Amino acid sequence: MSGKMAVDREVTVSKNVWKTVRVVAIAGVVLAAILLIALIVILIDQTFLPVCPKGQTIKPRNYEKPGVFDDLTPREMKAARDFLLSLESPALKRQEHASINSSYIYMIDLHITLKSAVLQYLDGGHRQPERTAKAIVYRGDLDPPRVEEYLVGPLPNPNYHVLIRDPAYRRLPIPWTSRPVDQIEYKHLYGILEKATEKLYTVFRESYGMHYHNCTKDEACMAFFDVAPRGLESGERKSWFWGFRKVEGFYSHPLGIEIQIEHEGTDVSEWRVVRVIYNGQMYYSIEKLVEQYTLNRLRKLDIKVDPYDQQYSSFERRGPKDYDAPGRGPRFYEPDGRRYSVDGQHVQYVGWNFNFRMRTSTGLQIFDVRFQGERIAYELSLQEAAVFYSGYGAVSGSTNYFDTSWLLGASSYELVPGVDCPGTASFHDSHHFVNSGQPKYYKNSICVFEQNSGMPLRRHYSSDFQGGYSNYGGLVDHFLVVRTILNVWNYDYLIDYIFHLNGVIELKVSATGYVQTTFALAHEKPYGTIVENNVLANLHQHMFHFKADLDIGGRENRYSTLDISKETVRIPWYVERNKTQLKFEKVLKEKEMDAILEFSFDHPKYHLFYNQNTRNKFDYHRAYRVQHGAMSKFHLEEAAFMRAANWARYQMAVTKHKDTEDVSTTIYAQNDPFDPVLDFHTFLDNNDKLVDEDLVVWLTAGVVHIPHSEDIPATATPGNSYTIYLRPYNFFQTCPSVSLSEAVHITPGNNFDTLHVKTFGTKQGSRCFQKEENYEEFNGTTPLI
Repeated sequence: MSGKMAVDREVTVSKNVWKTVRVVAIAGVVLAAILLIALIVILIDQTFLPVCPKGQTIKPRNYEKPGVFDDLTPREMKAARDFLLSLESPALKRQEHASINSSYIYMIDLHITLKSAVLQYLDGGHRQPERTAKAIVYRGDLDPPRVEEYLVGPLPNPNYHVLIRDPAYRRLPIPWTSRPVDQIEYKHLYGILEKATEKLYTVFRESYGMHYHNCTKDEACMAFFDVAPRGLESGERKSWFWGFRKVEGFYSHPLGIEIQIEHEGTDVSEWRVVRVIYNGQMYYSIEKLVEQYTLNRLRKLDIKVDPYDQQYSSFERRGPKDYDAPGRGPRFYEPDGRRYSVDGQHVQYVGWNFNFRMRTSTGLQIFDVRFQGERIAYELSLQEAAVFYSGYGAVSGSTNYFDTSWLLGASSYELVPGVDCPGTASFHDSHHFVNSGQPKYYKNSICVFEQNSGMPLRRHYSSDFQGGYSNYGGLVDHFLVVRTILNVWNYDYLIDYIFHLNGVIELKVSATGYVQTTFALAHEKPYGTIVENNVLANLHQHMFHFKADLDIGGRENRYSTLDISKETVRIPWYVERNKTQLKFEKVLKEKEMDAILEFSFDHPKYHLFYNQNTRNKFDYHRAYRVQHGAMSKFHLEEAAFMRAANWARYQMAVTKHKDTEDVSTTIYAQNDPFDPVLDFHTFLDNNDKLVDEDLVVWLTAGVVHIPHSEDIPATATPGNSYTIYLRPYNFFQTCPSVSLSEAVHITPGNNFDTLHVKTFGTKQGSRCFQKEENYEEFNGTTPLI
């Protein structure tokens, strides 16, 4: 150890210096953290796309101030209901306490007032017309019973009701037997089935390995469903119920058991089974069938099916998996956000303006359609979706559906994002007051979305014919779709109203869902296709009826055709030479009976609607053309039910607008098509003049469907879409899409080594991710509210 002593020294630091050191240290840590966070953000930004902007707004309905076309609000529905229930006459019962032989409300829906009053409000600055409800009331307490319709208003605080005697109806009062079956009637009908099938327990167990009476969800159960019309002549109400395996896609599992119940009067004690068919053998009572079965005096069935073999009707994945690995397909996205806006039930989209609503009976309607500020149509709407079947059996041979009677609007259920509509669509709810004592809430029953068709609206590559080009011009075909999907029994119909950026409107139906099948008796084979063991899918014809109330340049319109013919004439530039070519002649249709189209390939023509006083700069009438792309000749004109389907005779008919002729069919068509309440022919019989009048175009689309094995499990939409176009024809000076900024124009530089590209202010490329609605938000129910 050295001789020097170690000395400990203390370094004294002032409080201020120590405080400064700590602050600097903390600041350094914070700065380092900020830099780290910034680095992470930069990395994330480079790795993950930002969310796309929302674009234009989607506003919910203003239930306190509904517009002239807006559906009834739940408050208005309840107000109309409560007002009717408060009256001494008719003395109505609440639906939950009603019986067949009492009076009660079946349905309440919006009644849109006179077109002239609506247009005075929209165009003339008048006040909005009072809102009114139309109520359909079942009067089972009267002798004879009947159906009545009332107007109730003004809403939301009604103080009057008026019994309607619709001039378009050819039968008043409305016959009791023509009314749609409601839950009160079904309760009694299924009660009768329960008792009847109790006696058939042994027959069912031995034949099918399942039963119906007192069957629980843990057992192999049968299901029974009814068809229509309910009889073979006016005034009958005899419903066939047929049996199925109660599995997914039961429509494809008929069992060969059919039971007919007579239920014409209001005394349910008199309702009874009048026929039963088992394996093509008919008896007039359940007891007789059981007796013959027990004595082995009939052809018995033994068609028990293993659960694995029942899967052919399921949507579960199955079959070869070598050609598909799980992976998501292309998705829609909007890099600059939505280019359309929805304010309640009013839509705006790049020059288009219109309103939509969901009518309980006929479904989705479009009103006050304007393009670039001019009204094109007052109303576009589906009127009827009918299916007419052929077959040998009692059920298959008598089934003809008028789906409006089954309520198209109230059969438009919740849409699934990403499948039924793009996940980027806006979804809109509806409400219905029908077959219940309270309004029902239909979540997301309508969707609106802009779509890229994947093809140009117009384009041209201008070759210089020397290996180069002089220019290219193109524009993507974007369009707006308003969609709902009807689910009526087995079929699902996609109803699309499509608005293109060149002023074209599409009315489109696409069919999917299950084909209707029957038990494959030998005599059924000429009427369908075997699609599974003992299962035959029946031949049928789909017919859809649309209404297009066009207002081209105002209400005073004309309808003319450009009739195309051929001629053989001398060629003026050559000696003694002839040529054969086409020409056309404009023909004005002056009366309704002149304006009926029954298509002929030998006489092609254009169908034009215009105002006589509006012309373009070349002195042509500014017109819209109806281009029918889905014509189908109706082949059952001699059928007994034809009177309710007279609209189906014509691919197109034109009538003078009348507020009383607002629909081409009614909810009463299904259960008495033999002597219907409304016959479309009466719209034509008076043969009104059509020159310079407010015109309505009635359009029928359809197809004959012979089912095939690929219709199992369900019919696919490709090849099963039917479209009608409404197209501008000399209406604009040029194609209106020339004003759009999303066009592309390309010209080459010298020697084609550079490009001159114009996009007119629209950004190219994209770096964003759009949030989508997803399956998990699907509910699928229609709760009371």
